[in-house]
This record gives sequence, C-alpha cells and structure tokens, in this order.
Amino acid sequence: MVKLILTHENADCDAVASQLAAHILDPESIPVLSLRLNRNVREFLALYGDRFPFVEPGDLRRRRVEHVTIVDTQSVRTVRGMRPTTPITFIDHHGPARDDMPDYWRFTGDPVGANVTLLGEQLRARGVALSPVEATLMLLGLYEDTGALTYGTTTPRDAHCAAWLMEQGADLDVVRRFMAMPMSDDQHKLFDRLLENAETLDVEGHPVVVATAAAPEMVEELSTVAHRLRDMLEPAGLFMLVELKNPDRLQLVARSTTDEVDVSQVAEQFGGGGHRRAAAALVRDRTMAEARAQLIRALAAAVQPRATVGDLMSYGVLTVDADETAEAVEQRMRRTGHEGYPVLRGSQLVGLVTRHAVDRAIDHGLGDTPVRELMKSGAVTVHPGDTVGRLRRVMIESGWGQVPVINGDGDLLGVVTRTDLINQWSGVSTARRAEMAALLEGALTPDAMAMVRAVSTAAAGLNMGLYVVGGFVRDLLLGVPGKNDIDFVVEGGAIKLVQRLCARFGGHYVSHERFGTAKWQLTGGEYGGRPGVPKVIDFATARDEFYEHPTALPTVHHSSIKLDLHRRDFTINTLALRLAPPPLGQLLDFWGGERDLQNKVIRALHSLSFVDDPTRMLRAARLEQRLGFTIEPRTLELIGSALPMLDRVSGARIRHELEAILAEARPEMALARLDELGVLAQIHPALGMDDWLCAAMAALRAARMRPAWPALADPARGANWWELPYFMLMTLRLAEADQRAVCRRLRVKRRTVEGVVEARRVYVQYMPALETHQRPSELARWLAPLGDEGLAALWAAAGEAAREPIAAYAARLREVRPVTTGEDLKALGLEPGPCFRWLLGRLRDAWLDGEVSDAAGERALLGKLIDGRAWECGEEKTTTEEQAEEGVWSSSTNR
Repeated sequence: MVKLILTHENADCDAVASQLAAHILDPESIPVLSLRLNRNVREFLALYGDRFPFVEPGDLRRRRVEHVTIVDTQSVRTVRGMRPTTPITFIDHHGPARDDMPDYWRFTGDPVGANVTLLGEQLRARGVALSPVEATLMLLGLYEDTGALTYGTTTPRDAHCAAWLMEQGADLDVVRRFMAMPMSDDQHKLFDRLLENAETLDVEGHPVVVATAAAPEMVEELSTVAHRLRDMLEPAGLFMLVELKNPDRLQLVARSTTDEVDVSQVAEQFGGGGHRRAAAALVRDRTMAEARAQLIRALAAAVQPRATVGDLMSYGVLTVDADETAEAVEQRMRRTGHEGYPVLRGSQLVGLVTRHAVDRAIDHGLGDTPVRELMKSGAVTVHPGDTVGRLRRVMIESGWGQVPVINGDGDLLGVVTRTDLINQWSGVSTARRAEMAALLEGALTPDAMAMVRAVSTAAAGLNMGLYVVGGFVRDLLLGVPGKNDIDFVVEGGAIKLVQRLCARFGGHYVSHERFGTAKWQLTGGEYGGRPGVPKVIDFATARDEFYEHPTALPTVHHSSIKLDLHRRDFTINTLALRLAPPPLGQLLDFWGGERDLQNKVIRALHSLSFVDDPTRMLRAARLEQRLGFTIEPRTLELIGSALPMLDRVSGARIRHELEAILAEARPEMALARLDELGVLAQIHPALGMDDWLCAAMAALRAARMRPAWPALADPARGANWWELPYFMLMTLRLAEADQRAVCRRLRVKRRTVEGVVEARRVYVQYMPALETHQRPSELARWLAPLGDEGLAALWAAAGEAAREPIAAYAARLREVRPVTTGEDLKALGLEPGPCFRWLLGRLRDAWLDGEVSDAAGERALLGKLIDGRAWECGEEKTTTEEQAEEGVWSSSTNR
C-alpha cells in the first residue's frame, strides 16, 4: 500500500512546490512528478533535484494506492495502482470544489494567489523548519503565480507566507533566475535601445553592463526594464543611464546579482541611494558622456573580486576505478556520505557514478556490476577560475551533480557539487572576505599573521585547500579574545605541506601517517620565538569518520573540508575560514553555524551525534555555560535518549571531558547543568551538584583570584592545576567506597586517588575541630598529609571560622622547623631510630605552640627530653608518626 501526491501535467513551480509541501506535512506520501514539466521547473530540478524526495513516474514501483493527494488542480491524473474508488484529497487555490465530487473525494482550498500558500500556512502553524532549498522552491512557486506579489489575485496571506519562507532561508537570487516579468510596449522600445548601446566591462573578473539610451516618451517602471535587461545579459552588475524628457536630467537605475557588486556605492556618487543589490539616482547637470565617465570611475570601489569555482570546490577528490563493483562503491559511499565519485580508467577521467545508480544496481541484485556499466560516461570538467555561472550551465547541460575540477595541465584537483551551489545561497560572499580577513588580523599578532600568510602561500603552491576551523573561528565571530593557537585543516595532505614549510622556514616536524596529521615545531625556524607565534602548530588532513558501532572510536579516512566539518559536534563548531587558495577570508558555513551563534543556540549536527560520541553531552554543557547559550530542545531530547550510551564510553574519555570542564572559569555552572540533564548520575550514581557544592567551587575560584596564601599565586599553577581541587570538592562528601568507585570509573591514577581519599578523611575527621581553632601543633598534625591541592579544596569546603587556621597553616605553620637536625642528635650520642622522629616532632610542636621562642629555649627543652628519655615514657605517637610508619600517603599531592 502506498500514498501518492500528484499534480497536473505541464507542472509549473507552484504545482511542484505544493507537492513538496504536502510531502513534508505527510512524509509517508510520495510526490510523483508529472510527465511534462515547465522549462524553469526542469532546470531548477536539474541543479537541485537530488535535495528533494520527488519520484519520476517511471521509477514508481507498482503497488496498490491507498490514498492520493492532488495539488494545484481538481483534475484527476491516474497512475498505476489507483482504483476508481481510491480516496482523493484535493488542495487547490483556483476556486470552489467541483460539483461532481463523490463521497470518497475531499476538497480543501481558498482563493489565494498561489497554491503553495495554502500548504505553507499549515507548515508554519505546525512549527516545521524548512531547509533553504525547500523554502526557495516554495517561494519560487509563490512568486511565479503571484507575479512576485504584484498580480491582482495576490492576497495578504500570500505576502505573509512569502515572508515566512524568506525567514526559513529562501534565496531570492535563485527565485529571480527561474522566473520572468512581462513588459509594456514602451518598455520594450526602451529595452531595445538600451540593449543596442549596452557595453560589457570586466571589473575585478565580474561582467558589468553599462547601458545608455534616450527615452523621449514617458516610460513607467524603469526597474522592470532593468530586470529584463539584467535577465537577458546575466551580468554581475547592470547600470542603466536613461535620458529623460528634460534633457538636463538622467535617471540611473542599477541592479546587482551578487554582493560583490555594491550598486548603492555608485548611486551615492550621484546623490542617490539604495542597497547592495538595487539602487537609483536622479542625475542633474551632467551630460550623458560625463555621467557615464563618472560611473565607470566609481566601479573600482564598488566591485569586489568575483566568486569562482575555486571558492566553492573541495580539494583532494576521492575517485573510483571503472572496474570497481557497485557493492564496493556502495560500502564506500555509506562510510563517507558521498553522493557520487568521478570514475577513472588509469589516470583518465571517464565518467561519474552516483548514489542513485549504485542504489538501483544493489536493489536489483547487481552488486557485482562494474562501475563502468553504471556511470554517466564522459569527461565533464571545470577549472578553478571558471565562474559560478559557467559551473551552473555545465551542470544543467550535463546533468552531472558532481563536476571534477582540473588545472591547466589536466590534473585532477578536486570536485564541486550541487551542494556547493546550494550552500553558496546562504554562504558568505566574497564581499565579506575583507571583513573576515580584518577580524583575523585583529585577533593575531603581526608576526602570527605573517606566519598564517606564509602557510597559506605554501598551501596554494601545492594546490591544497587550507582552513582554520572550529572554536577559533567561532570565537573570532563572537569577538572572544583568542589564544593565537591556530590549528590548520588541509585538503590534500597535511604532512606534505608541513614538509614544505620546514624546508622553506626551518623548524622540525612530527607526523602521524595513519591519520594524516603533523606538528610543525617552529623552534629554531624563521618564525620561532616571535611574539604571538606558538611553539608548535598542528596540521590535520581533512578527514571523515565512520563509527562501526555506537560509542566506538571512529574509523578515519581522508576527505573534503565539508565532510571534515560534518563530523564535528555542534553547528557552531562547523565554521571554517578559508586561507588558501587566495584570496584569504572566505567563511564556510554549511550547517547554519553563524545563525546559531547569533541566536545563542547549541545544536547537535545530526540525530546520532550523542550515540556516536556520548562525551559530546559534556561538551554541550561546557559550551552552553561558557558562552551563555542555550541547548535547543531537539538536542536536549537527543541527550536524554542517549544517556545509557555513556556506560559504554571509557573512563579516560569521560575524565578528559570533565577535566576540560574543571578548567573553565566557572566549572560549577556546567556541572550543575550536567546534573540537571542526568549526565553526572549516569557516570556514577553518587555524583551530583547542590547549592553547597556550587558555593564551595565559587569559594575555590575566589581563593584563586585572591590567593588565600602565597603559594596559590604561583604563576606556574595555571587552570590545569586547579582541576584536582575542584575534583576533590566533587567527591569530598561521598562515602569512601563511592569516592574510590568514581575514581575507578574515571580511570584516575592511583597516586591521585589516594590524595583525593586523604582529603576526604581530613575533611570528615577534623573539620568540626578546625572550626574551634585548636592548638597550632594539632592543626599541623591534622593538615600535614595534604599538599596545596588538598588544602585549597579543604579551605573552599570550610566555613569562615575554619578557613583562617587552614590558610595560616598553608602560609606559615607548615614551614616551621626546629633548629635541631638529625646530625645534631647523632652528635649528642643518640642512635638513629624512632626517637629521632619523635624528638624532632616534639620540638616542632614546641615552636608552633609558643613553648620555645629561640634556639636556647629549644636546646633546653631538648636536653630535658633526652635526660628523661621521654620517647620511652609511653607518650602517644603523633598522627604524623603513625602515617609515616604505615606508608599511607603516596599521592603526588604531598608536599
């Protein structure tokens, strides 16, 4: 049984867009294309059809049809599997329901300008989010049927729907390319004159048309003429100078198809205005020749370098051999997510194999079929310097959705895809490159920026793509001060690039061949030791990951920058700044990362994100609290459903993420969020956060900012040093068995475990007494087992009354030593043994408690103790003695 969505023959954009919208509302229904489609529909789907669920009539499997939805018409079109009594729902905007509808037919519709408006309203009411390409097709249908909201049948509902579609990411430039506007007779006459006088200039690689003409008759809506002229000539920028009836006045009308041509800057030169894509000015006191000359001079500042294939392509393309089987290619596609591969015979390009062709072969049991029998034959290619317009034409004419990119020698450099074109709709234009380059220069020291440019030049020389990605780019856009620790991602081969850098600029490198990574150690090289330049820079070859099973460590293979970014955790970490090939500064944003930055949202990249790597839950909370963002609802659902997966993750990986949280400025915020999400309890049931622990961590942070004793001010004790005191606080109030169990789960080192346990013992056993300010000697015995980490945790956990003695011990009392040494005791004739420890401890206590205050007093007391052989009189051993004999302390936290 199957449900279908149909429409009329000669389907226009509104009909096909309505089919798409109906499918989104009911995903179980299959939208079947009509046999005949209008030209603009065919061309649109030739470019972007693989992004939609449409099925060709010939690909529809013969099954019984249980229901049909027919959109944009009330005429019934039958397909295989339909019966005379098949239930039909009509969704149509052309009028009331037909009079002859049987009981099993249903009609819904209203007289609005476009049929897609009816369905778009339902999508909006349900809170459905559209992709930019879906929204663009729907807006194209709406504009086509309403004349871009200008026809008399247009209603306010159409305008509201159009606005919503634009909010969903619909691209008006794409809409414009696939629709046309009629002109009046007078407009046609002016159009012919302008076309005859049009001159095409090459400005920064952009075709810019300057057209002049006189208009002795009154011509309304010059903008319509401009649109038609622009559509015919397809320039990047169009500037019309029209001489009006009054000979001393000229009308400038300017239009642009790209942000790289800012027509408003030119209009402002003539006292006019507008925005980047549309502007106008009324020119006075100038002849046509003078105005034209001024316009051409103004173009230099208004036009930025054009976007080319090189701006969109991915370097380091993966290929398949013509003799590989469909089954082998299907496995590779499943692992990489690629929708197609160029096919080679030897080193010669012979075709393109797509996922669609491979899937059909597998479905028909033809997995052993060689690729050469499935591929689209030919050698369709483009060059890095080709325009995006030429790329678009090549894709339409060839039907290839992945086009190989070659250099002048015919060498295969990479690939450019339909997805690259789609992403360009919402991507950053070349006009923004200067802005991004300025942000980068502002974030780095001059020497660091010089190093970046040198690396970029080296990568371009090797025909490699070079990017800085992830957190650095995120923080750059947020204006967060950086650390100058740039990590590079390379399309093509990081190790080869670092080898070239070492040969040119000196230094050394360490590489990992399996993962394609390398570290450039700059010490001794040209950039070594310069301000703001790190000692070591990491380079990674762009790669993709495949998880054999949930929570497994990924299998890695080299890939493109797009797939490298797609393996990351959250959309805000998928941003990349392109450094090579030049010009530097293109921002890549394939998954809406910048939008989520602006909306302050943490969003998982895909629905299995936390299944693939459950430690991303901890990262989500850390980023949310550090940035002041909010984890969006769907991501919260994914975290909740994936919580049990944490049980399958190694303790070391979880500990690594916890350490990153404990190194944050306010770790208690992220920990409290993890407690709220159930993550801490999933790690171990005894873990949790409450008001007391949050307050203790805040106190520990205060002890760091305003050191409670001098040792805490040691600059060598950075954020990592404070991780252990924070962790001690997390476990301080647990039972010792739970404390040790938590440490086992997190694979904490044995020496550190003992230090953590000792801190708990002191807290439980002595904290009440510390509140009453006991004798200094007692204080010293209680706190002696703890190093600075344990003392810091104990101080933060204590009340105000106990903090003073703890700080006093850490600052002064623990440094108190008797004048007498072991050598002095030997000189007095004593045999080394337990008496030495007892005597020296007793003398230290005397100093601490004020029993002696100078060397003479110490000697007198020592003589008295020796004469009475006090250590033999049954006096209790000190706590320090007992621990020394038992060997309890072995933690690295000891002094």
